[in-house]
Amino acid sequence: MQIRGARIAVLPCALALALLAGCGSDDKGSATPTSRTSVPSSVPASSSAAPVPTTSSAAPTATRPPASGPVDPARYRQQMGYYFQSPSGSFLCAILDQPIDDNAQVGCQGPTAPAPAEFKECWSKNPQASALTVGAHSGARCLNQGVFVGAPIDGGNRGGGRVLPYGGVLTVGPFTCDSAESGVTCTNDSTGAGFKITREGNRTF
Repeated sequence: MQIRGARIAVLPCALALALLAGCGSDDKGSATPTSRTSVPSSVPASSSAAPVPTTSSAAPTATRPPASGPVDPARYRQQMGYYFQSPSGSFLCAILDQPIDDNAQVGCQGPTAPAPAEFKECWSKNPQASALTVGAHSGARCLNQGVFVGAPIDGGNRGGGRVLPYGGVLTVGPFTCDSAESGVTCTNDSTGAGFKITREGNRTF
């Protein structure tokens, strides 16, 4: 009779431990990153589809501390230039080795408003076609392909290049781009021309 009583006392404890283990498992599962939306078809096939690379779910928090100051350009190097994306994934940018014309060696593509009058229809049809660029001077453009979109990295399949963290500053030759929560700013340090792009606004200078 005493042995049977001991078994009855142990069984609820085992069940309780099993339930606690199950709860811990659910908490870890809820931290798994979800996939992002795909890049529209205006970006080349090599840069389209699937989720944006995210930080590892093993990290203690979902956010990383911002970079402070200059970053190593070599980390952003790809075949035809230096490619990066904003931490939000909204803007895909590059400092190209060769300009596509006199006023477009650096640029960012992504959804921004308001649209310049000459590009109102284009920007409204495809947000990824909207772009700001700078070379000798700066300006707005409508692009039909991912000119400033880097190849996928870190095993992902969404183009854009490596993330330039908030506070990070990428300088290549006379061009500097810096990433902030308020948007991405790129300038030609030789001429002073440049642009700032955000989802809610954009300007060239």
